[in-house]
Amino acid sequence: MDASVIKGVEGLELNGSDAAIRKSSIRRIAVEGYDSSSRKDVVEEGLRKHFASRGIKLIHAFAHELDFNRTILCRCGLIYVNEEDEEKALTFDGSDMGGRILRFTAYPFDSNRLDHFFATPEAQDKYRQRVLNVTGFDTSLAEDEVEEMARGVFPGSYCSVLEEVVFVHLRGKDAVEKALILSGRSAGGFNLVVNAVLPLRKDSGGGVSLARILAMAERTEAIRLAKGKRTKAARLAKAERAKAARLAMAEKDKAILSEGNQKSIMTTD
Repeated sequence: MDASVIKGVEGLELNGSDAAIRKSSIRRIAVEGYDSSSRKDVVEEGLRKHFASRGIKLIHAFAHELDFNRTILCRCGLIYVNEEDEEKALTFDGSDMGGRILRFTAYPFDSNRLDHFFATPEAQDKYRQRVLNVTGFDTSLAEDEVEEMARGVFPGSYCSVLEEVVFVHLRGKDAVEKALILSGRSAGGFNLVVNAVLPLRKDSGGGVSLARILAMAERTEAIRLAKGKRTKAARLAKAERAKAARLAMAEKDKAILSEGNQKSIMTTD
């Protein structure tokens, strides 16, 4: 990954030395040996299952497509694991997946020795949208506030909130890696954890089910309507207070005028 990208991300770190936070940091590992003639989603899911059967949850698996028709995979892919799982994951170097021998090597984010494998035209870098499951934001705030905060931390993203989770929608390998680097660090005042990059769906979707999308949409609409009702009620209350104040002022002016007229009559007499 380009050094300038790493530097830019590190600039967001506010409390990276905190051991409790750093425990959730993510490490990158290069992988070779899988069947590069298979589909992207098949290889990525195969890698997730390969490690899950060995007690390791992959945060993300990335099999790079070399052609615009998405029919050829790069022979080198990437997997991402929690920091505490990196050493164990590397012990599976030489393990068998579907009759093929996999090779794993550590590939730190500040290294670019394999970047030539992923050097494709800019248009191709905008591959299928990926959705990240992120926690750490204050989801007790209004949903639109949380989404605005998330977009501030993840520029160029589309964000949606579901209970304690913020789903961050990103495109491009570098954009996803920037987000993964932030995991376990304090960014924008939040201790963020990227729990997973959701698997690609067979229909090429980003990984969020229709049921979840509908649930998020219904929740967003309910919040919008409730907010609209509160805003309308507040406007009406403000108008009523202003009207009452005007009436009170008019009554006061009327009383003052009446008192002045009374004094004038008494003086004349």
